[in-house]
Amino acid sequence: MAIEAAPIGANAAVKSSSASLSITDEEFYKAFIGPKNQNYYLKHFALFDTQGKPSVTWHWPAFIITFYWMLYRKMWLPALLYFLSPYLIMIPIGIIGAVTKSDELTGLAYLAWLAAMFVFPPLFANSLYYKRCKKEIAAVKASSSDPQRQLGELTGKGGTSNVVAIIIAILAFVTIIGILAAIALPAYQDYTTRARTAEALSYGQKATDAVSHYYATYESVPSNLATAGFNLTPPSFINSAVIDSKNGVVSLAFSQSPIEGKSLHLIPSLDSNDRLVWTCKSQDIPDKYLPQACRSK
Repeated sequence: MAIEAAPIGANAAVKSSSASLSITDEEFYKAFIGPKNQNYYLKHFALFDTQGKPSVTWHWPAFIITFYWMLYRKMWLPALLYFLSPYLIMIPIGIIGAVTKSDELTGLAYLAWLAAMFVFPPLFANSLYYKRCKKEIAAVKASSSDPQRQLGELTGKGGTSNVVAIIIAILAFVTIIGILAAIALPAYQDYTTRARTAEALSYGQKATDAVSHYYATYESVPSNLATAGFNLTPPSFINSAVIDSKNGVVSLAFSQSPIEGKSLHLIPSLDSNDRLVWTCKSQDIPDKYLPQACRSK
């Protein structure tokens, strides 16, 4: 009696089908979930399978870090919708509130939205993840009959993403830069302001030298600095340099923040030899910006 051999292709198909049947739902779940928190999700998925549908459960990561949990579990579309929800929900609420002119109704709508943002994600996170898992399993089963390929595709589509770590690293970097900037910028501003007042004092001392020489010659205060023979152009940050013809006080007014509009005064007095001596003071510039010689004692 002749024995008919089955076609090689048919044998391969039988083996593939048999191997596919040998893979349990749990193995598919494991491939998609990945090693992180696998037992937690397997427990909930087994419950949902027994019930025949997902149910409401509580998920702490989805409550505390909703957006980042969605990214971590590669739930890109839910993460995008969650991120855009303030714009998608709050803007229409604001428009409705403006049309109805009901602040109370608008406030209640905002409170309801906030409650939903905090309560709904943790209540339905496991269900949402379960549905996505089932959808991906159905897709790989439909695309291939090779069980190893199915598991490989699930492993690639599922698991966790490093995008959260990258985002956290970027946020940490931005935060550190912000902190350093918050410290460095005021310190730099203080440094540059002190440098300007020191340069202004040097400029003012040249002006007082001219006034002292004028006084020694004419025994009177000049009507202006030009009369005293002082025509040196002031630095860009000095708005004006003037002398009071009555008391001889030379005043330098600043034009740049943080001492814009404030003045440094060089005040004359006579020593025992009837020569002018000068004292540096300011009534409106903080001591931290002034040269040591000009600070209040």
